[in-house]
Amino acid sequence: MTYPPRHFQDDNQERILALVEQAPLATILFGPENEQLNDAVYAPLIFDSSKQLFIGHIAANNPLAQHQSTVVKMLFQGPNGYLSPNHSDALVVPTWLYANAQLSGQFQMVNDYEQKLSMMNLITDHFERTFDRPWPVSALDDAKRDTMFKHIEFFTVDVQHWQGHFKLSQNKPQRVREQIKQSLSNQGYKELATLI
Repeated sequence: MTYPPRHFQDDNQERILALVEQAPLATILFGPENEQLNDAVYAPLIFDSSKQLFIGHIAANNPLAQHQSTVVKMLFQGPNGYLSPNHSDALVVPTWLYANAQLSGQFQMVNDYEQKLSMMNLITDHFERTFDRPWPVSALDDAKRDTMFKHIEFFTVDVQHWQGHFKLSQNKPQRVREQIKQSLSNQGYKELATLI
């Protein structure tokens, strides 16, 4: 038995990266070498397309920072919501709609100062880009930046396995999907509606 059903699976990297862009906070699962992924931490990640790596940083006392190299699984949860039979005249039972991704890859800590600075600039520029006056890392003097770097650790993840789960009524006729999309939008689920 395949779960989720094939019509809800999507390993298209562009679609998964669009989801990550929309919901960058990852649940990162990890564990000791060759053991189950029983530990979980949370970190916002961005995809560095020039290096084809996910990059992020965590607090220095985060348990993940103690792992120099290990396999991790990253879970990204995008828009989701309840689908009532009231959303369409053709629905008989309620269900839940969602857009999620599971990515697995090689986790690696970054120790080089210049690489850390480059990553900090990329991450900050990425998340500041919507502000009228984006805050640059260069606003910190060397001493403050060095102090900040003592309290955070940088890492990369080289993804080997991409898996998207998009349960968005793909198994319904287009007319029904349009009704669902309109109803979700009217009820304030605009992000979810745009994915239908």
